[in-house]
Amino acid sequence: MRLLSRGRDVFVSRAAVLGSAFGVLNFAYAHGWGRWVALVMALALVVRVLWRTMPGWVLLAWTAVPTVVGDAAAVTQSAYLVVIIAMAVAASGAVGRVDVVALALCLVSPFFVWALQTNPWHRGIGSWIWSAGLLLGWVLGRLVGEQRGLIVELERTRNELAEAAVAADRQRVARDLHDVVGHSFSVVLLNLAGARMNLAASPAEAEEALRRAETVGREGMAELRQALVLMHRGDGIAAPSGVGEVEELIKVYRDAGMRVEARVDGDVGTIDAAPRIVLHDVLREALTNVAKHAPRPPEAVIRVELDGRHVVVVVESPCAPTAARVSGGMGLSGLEHRVTAVDGEFRASPHHGRWTVRARLPRRLRRTS
Repeated sequence: MRLLSRGRDVFVSRAAVLGSAFGVLNFAYAHGWGRWVALVMALALVVRVLWRTMPGWVLLAWTAVPTVVGDAAAVTQSAYLVVIIAMAVAASGAVGRVDVVALALCLVSPFFVWALQTNPWHRGIGSWIWSAGLLLGWVLGRLVGEQRGLIVELERTRNELAEAAVAADRQRVARDLHDVVGHSFSVVLLNLAGARMNLAASPAEAEEALRRAETVGREGMAELRQALVLMHRGDGIAAPSGVGEVEELIKVYRDAGMRVEARVDGDVGTIDAAPRIVLHDVLREALTNVAKHAPRPPEAVIRVELDGRHVVVVVESPCAPTAARVSGGMGLSGLEHRVTAVDGEFRASPHHGRWTVRARLPRRLRRTS
């Protein structure tokens, strides 16, 4: 497989080495003018290495015709070993109708010698042995060609998937950045429009609108900066979530039939954008795992507690037999990476007979220069 994965040219080159070795063996056993026949055949595979576009039928004619002549005149031996290699090389490439005809003629060529009744070995089992060897060469060549075709297809598919992943990632980043800052700057524009309309009639109201626009704009820039910091640390971002977003997320699972008991102590909207994003991710991933792995009917208890510096989110559910396997899954391991990216702490494990997901996040993202 390593040979195939490195390309058909490598296969042809190494086949030429093997075929040339058989040509030398043929030359050693030839006698009389058969040595000239052996010399002509020995050059065929070497020329094929240099002439990459050589048609398959040319290579087969170059090797098979001297072989039939030499064996019919009983002046060469082992010449069909070279033809077997030539058939493998020809069959490994693109095969046209002329090439198929040439392969078929080569396959039955030992029986041409048998029909002439000039070579005693061919009159016995020799023709059948050589024909079987030629068939093996044909099959080997087709296998090499099919394997190479699969490798090319896999490489093409891999490139397409990589391009699709890049495009999807760009769309996700664009969508998430829009969600992070879109609301803030929409409010800014509304306040600016109000200030413009009230500038002459009510300067005080225009000034207040400008002050609100400035405040919301600063908050929006802070959220954008924190989201970019989170992305720079190796994570994508998602839409920021406040209390309404958390309640909407829980409602989705309740509507799907999950029993969810939730208690939120504090204003989630006062958390910085990046920890708020991760908080939403923790809840979404934990509830998804409950829906997939918890005993039926699924149920969960959610607690979100805020103090002066941190927010703690805990999601508990009945332990399932697959809980241990879930703990090592890609979802929770990726979630742990996102939590630590904002200097938080994460744990997911069985606790007192229940599966517990716990995350401790900072309310304010540490400022970076």
